[in-house]
Amino acid sequence: MARQEPRTSPSTPAVVKGRVDKAIEFFNEAEKMLEDNQNATSAAGTLLVNAGIAASDVICCVQLGRHATGSDHQQAVSLLTKVNPDRGKDLSVLLKTKNKVSYAHERISAAEYKQLQRAASHLVEAAKLAAASAR
Repeated sequence: MARQEPRTSPSTPAVVKGRVDKAIEFFNEAEKMLEDNQNATSAAGTLLVNAGIAASDVICCVQLGRHATGSDHQQAVSLLTKVNPDRGKDLSVLLKTKNKVSYAHERISAAEYKQLQRAASHLVEAAKLAAASAR
């Protein structure tokens, strides 16, 4: 079976700005949330996943002129990996934990949170650099 091309939307300056702003917002709020409540790893983890997704969109927008918009997250990983394999791995880390942090009954551990935080941090920093280069 042939691999399906990712469903994408074209990039605009407004998309880049809006997505980088959201990536930063989600990331910062996750950090604040965990500072206020060390048991909020699942809620903060959900924000980190969203930060990484938004950051990935920025990177793809700047580098490819488009970003993934389909419901198949693996397509977003594939698209980002074309631009930067390391950031593709970071997005994959976040998405593999998405169901657990957002929908499952169990909480994520401090170690799992740290892994999410590290991956999201890499993506957000890369998105900031990409957005700055696009100005």
